[in-house]
Amino acid sequence: MERRQGADGAGESSSTPDDAAQVPEAESVAAVARSVRPQRRVADVEKKDAATPKRRKASASAKRSKGTTPAEFVRQSVDELKKVIWPTGLQVRQYFVVVLVFVLFIIAYVGLLDLGFGALLLRLLG
Repeated sequence: MERRQGADGAGESSSTPDDAAQVPEAESVAAVARSVRPQRRVADVEKKDAATPKRRKASASAKRSKGTTPAEFVRQSVDELKKVIWPTGLQVRQYFVVVLVFVLFIIAYVGLLDLGFGALLLRLLG
């Protein structure tokens, strides 16, 4: 009988009388697991006319068309700016007022905190 070292250093036997009794049970559990496992659906795939290009060839063509010319950049920028939905004059004024009120509120809040902490420090240290 062959002895193997376990993780804890103790020897264990490779075949014991219990192993033979466990084999049929293990096989039945494995059969149930195989029957319950979802089956892969094979889709109808059309054959390609040519092989997929190698990465080297694809990356070489990508390196050649790396950038654009300044004129092409300006042309693309103008095209993108035409897609922008610009706010109306009334919307710009409304947004300006909202931002101005919010900034004034934050200035007042921080100013009051500064005034309060200043007075507190003068009482503690002064």
